[in-house]
Amino acid sequence: MDSLLLQTATSMPDWMVVFSFLASLVLTIVVLAETCCRSFRKATLEVVLTREVFYRILDNGECLYANAVLVAYDAGALVQDIEAVLSKHNGATKTFTLRIAQIGEKYRASDGTYQFSFHSTSPLSFVPVNSPQRIVYICEQESYANATRSSFLEFHRRLWEIKARYEPVQAADETMVMQLFQDLTALRDESCTEIMDQVQIEPGEYELTVKVKYRQKGKILPVSRNKSAMSSVRFSVMPEVREQFRYMLKQHLEIRIRNTLSNQTDPTPAPEYAPQNIQEMPR
Repeated sequence: MDSLLLQTATSMPDWMVVFSFLASLVLTIVVLAETCCRSFRKATLEVVLTREVFYRILDNGECLYANAVLVAYDAGALVQDIEAVLSKHNGATKTFTLRIAQIGEKYRASDGTYQFSFHSTSPLSFVPVNSPQRIVYICEQESYANATRSSFLEFHRRLWEIKARYEPVQAADETMVMQLFQDLTALRDESCTEIMDQVQIEPGEYELTVKVKYRQKGKILPVSRNKSAMSSVRFSVMPEVREQFRYMLKQHLEIRIRNTLSNQTDPTPAPEYAPQNIQEMPR
């Protein structure tokens, strides 16, 4: 068998021998180059904000819900901090520093609808290598959160005070019923105005930028380095936004009033607004 192989090899034309050698050499160089590129390529974390952006008014104020996808390439990444900035570009330019109040995820409920589950107020998390993570951030207006929270607390304090004052009211007592209705209407309207005064959203063109700070080990030297990744999304807020929010906020407060007076626990959906013309701006 060995002699047969030797005879076959010696009988090959010289050009075939040279071609085989060069082809093997080129293939070896390509494999080595690819291996070197993979070895020296910097590990990174990519962050992309998606079009799923909307506003809600919560007890801690006006909040912007932002959905993002995080992907760690070549090495896992330890997220250390998250910053968010909202800028209004047309008309009077404004910049708002937002605080990441809660971090969670979106899931599909048993009824087929999508819900949110928030599990942390800390930005610390680990993104596994090459495993995309879908994250939802609640970004609150930090400068106005405490004032809005105080307004909701005052609303409930006054509501319980009214309930205690009119607890024994009989339906036949028209005067007392009318006074109760007037007091509750005044409470709803005054609280709505006070809360809306803390809401900063107005018509215009906006850009939300999220910056993720993280640590990631290199592929050659196992040394962790501090890095950052950014992504932005642009959207438009229509002229009717404040009237929509005011209307929904009144409905929201009315449900809270009804639940408190009747000792019920009906769902109280938060006032919500979805911007228009949303554009993803990955970096």
